[in-house]
Amino acid sequence: MIYMMKQGILIIMFLLINAGVWAQRDYRKGYVITNEQDTIYGWIDYRGDIRNSKICSFKKIETGQVVDYFPADIAAYRFIDGKYYISKNIGSIGVPKNIFLEYLVNGLAKFYYYRDDTTSEHYYLENEDHFIELKIDEKEVVVDGKTQVKMVKSYIGMLKATLNVWEMSDEIDKAKLDHESLINIGKDYHKYVCTDGSECIVYEKKKPAMIVRVGLMLGGDLSMLKLMQHNEQKYDLDPSLNFSCGVNLNLSIPQFNEKLFLQIQALYTKYYFFDALQTSTKATDIHIRSNVLQLGLGIKYEYPKGKWRPTMMAGAAAIYLPDGSIEEISDNYYKTEIRPLSKTDDFSAKFMVGFEVAPGVHYYLSKNRIFFIQLQYIHCFGHEDVNYPVNVVRSFGLLSGIYF
Repeated sequence: MIYMMKQGILIIMFLLINAGVWAQRDYRKGYVITNEQDTIYGWIDYRGDIRNSKICSFKKIETGQVVDYFPADIAAYRFIDGKYYISKNIGSIGVPKNIFLEYLVNGLAKFYYYRDDTTSEHYYLENEDHFIELKIDEKEVVVDGKTQVKMVKSYIGMLKATLNVWEMSDEIDKAKLDHESLINIGKDYHKYVCTDGSECIVYEKKKPAMIVRVGLMLGGDLSMLKLMQHNEQKYDLDPSLNFSCGVNLNLSIPQFNEKLFLQIQALYTKYYFFDALQTSTKATDIHIRSNVLQLGLGIKYEYPKGKWRPTMMAGAAAIYLPDGSIEEISDNYYKTEIRPLSKTDDFSAKFMVGFEVAPGVHYYLSKNRIFFIQLQYIHCFGHEDVNYPVNVVRSFGLLSGIYF
């Protein structure tokens, strides 16, 4: 049992690592701006916020050779109609730190953003000769003789002092340290102070806070059950071929990663396993039946380009058998006996846990209608107890459905 669990964990880790490798190939149309202010069009590797702040992987043509640009190598890069990154030094005097900051608003006040290796978010304001980081600071205060840590919105005072537009005081007081609030402040500030008719440009492409996909699916699976006791197989059961139906729920946070989803899956099926035993004095038929609820929770990677998009999901799985039962029908040539077996011969656990892997493919009928096909392997085991059989279920499934 422990060995099988270790093998399952290794398989999941291997698949997730490979998903990360696949995630490297997502080139989108864009351009780089050299330090001499020349613009070169081509293809840029689209990644998450952390990597995008460190490196720009660029190709002049989609099938061409990759050139990696670091913040000191170019002035900026941008995805067509998408994110815009500009090279900036955010270090201190004598300790430079060049990174690509995501350009949110380009007006008389400019706002930037980046996410560091600890996944902490940083926002910056550039106005005339001022380039400052907007922060929420921790401050120790004494309350009833006890020292407590209080979060102070230092960025509000910094915005007021730097922008210095009294008409915006109420808006700044209510501002949050996030994309939407700062973009709105940048646009409103430009309206108040701009006198030459210049445009305030918003580069940030608005994304939903969360994407939720609900998928209905039908299919079938071939399931195998082993009842092991004292390291010996109790029965040689025939596999169960079953009809399956269920629902997939996919959740994604685009601002964190557009290619990874949390998948929650629930499937209903019905098991029927059979074994025929024969001795010199008795013939016995073993029937095992149960309604089954298969549950899955894992991480799914979706290749981000084209109408046909390969996917890979790996994670934890569980099988619930609410009414699992075993019947023994014996014919000893004198009489036939039908009886339910005792507890020691029954399922050792109504609830089994394990792992699941599910490669598949998505076909985009439209932006919000996605047809999918999913292969599925589930491996679950019951409790290990010397007094009861150990249940091991392996299931191979083929499912198809549509996301709404």
